[in-house]
Amino acid sequence: MPPTITIMCRPPRYASAAIVLLIQMTIACRGAPALPGKSPRHSVDLTNQILGTRAEGTAGELIAKGRRAVLAQRWQEAADAFEAALAGEPGVQYDPQVFYDLALAYESLGEQEKARRRYQELVRRFPRDVNVRNALVREVALDAHLNDWAALGEVAETILARVDLDPAERMLGLGARGLSKIETGDDVGASRPIQQGLDLLDESRYGASGQLPVAAAMLKYANGELRKLRSEKISLNPPGSDFVEKLERRCMLLLEAQSSYADAIRAVDPQWALRSGYRVGEMYRSLHAELMLIPPTTNARTTSDKQLFYGIMHVRYRVLLEKGVEMMKRVRSVAEKTAGAEAWLTRANALQREMEDAREAERDAIERLPFTEHEVERAIEILKKKDQRRRSP
Repeated sequence: MPPTITIMCRPPRYASAAIVLLIQMTIACRGAPALPGKSPRHSVDLTNQILGTRAEGTAGELIAKGRRAVLAQRWQEAADAFEAALAGEPGVQYDPQVFYDLALAYESLGEQEKARRRYQELVRRFPRDVNVRNALVREVALDAHLNDWAALGEVAETILARVDLDPAERMLGLGARGLSKIETGDDVGASRPIQQGLDLLDESRYGASGQLPVAAAMLKYANGELRKLRSEKISLNPPGSDFVEKLERRCMLLLEAQSSYADAIRAVDPQWALRSGYRVGEMYRSLHAELMLIPPTTNARTTSDKQLFYGIMHVRYRVLLEKGVEMMKRVRSVAEKTAGAEAWLTRANALQREMEDAREAERDAIERLPFTEHEVERAIEILKKKDQRRRSP
């Protein structure tokens, strides 16, 4: 597994020691910029004085200042220096390392759109540069974070078109292709690349122990999304004679989705852990809400029968809300410890409150029924035994 993939899968907001070491190695070992094709070399005048709004000096001084700031994780200072150098000296536009370092600075500042544009520019203009592999990995993560599924599909094709892919990079491209398709509702088109990636993951045992690298986590998450979408295509309302069979199929797919999401929660990048945990809670909430919309059966003719049906449905499936609330607590715990995860914390708080409110409303409604909760539970047991007898050969 090349170190360029594993190192840059770290959370981007604050650079880790591994990232700093990578930058030091790149700066120390970098030769002449790798230009696409056979473009002529461009000279850089490092002596002209540049006066920027937030940084000044010669191009050489600004680039050196920016790189020192990167090593010290002074991200705003680095971004200001590189931007001034790019704006003030046309020749700097042909230095791919400046684009990469600037993108890294913006990503660490949480300015994801700016970071993504610089990574994209590096890949487009200098496709053979040593930093392109890392730039592609980071762009995949940013596209997913920004929910830009069209861009994710495009970068997937860029990755898979390369002729020098190792297994981890191929998995990354397949995962990005599958996820971009599934998020636009194309479960048929998503199925093949996701399965190809999962097969490769099993063969290579990439991330088999410990935390999952980005490529593996994205594949697991994409597989969860695929199962979730297919489960939601099974409509439970209105209920027919095959209601139980449909519910079982749907629950089976949800369990498969939950298993994949649970694997993705082990991701080294907290984004995939937060996404996956939130999705599990969302699945519970969605299934509960759909089940509660099911009207009483035709056998429930009297008011008492309809009230009993209501009680049975709410007591039987209340566990979905309880599981959802518990998962949101876990998501919040991770989000509170992760820099730049404020949006996930807000979403998890909102969904948890929604499910807690629904749970309390149900308890209040059940207390107003002419049955105790114990009586409702006994009725559920009777129905289960009848169903078992019906299914017995």
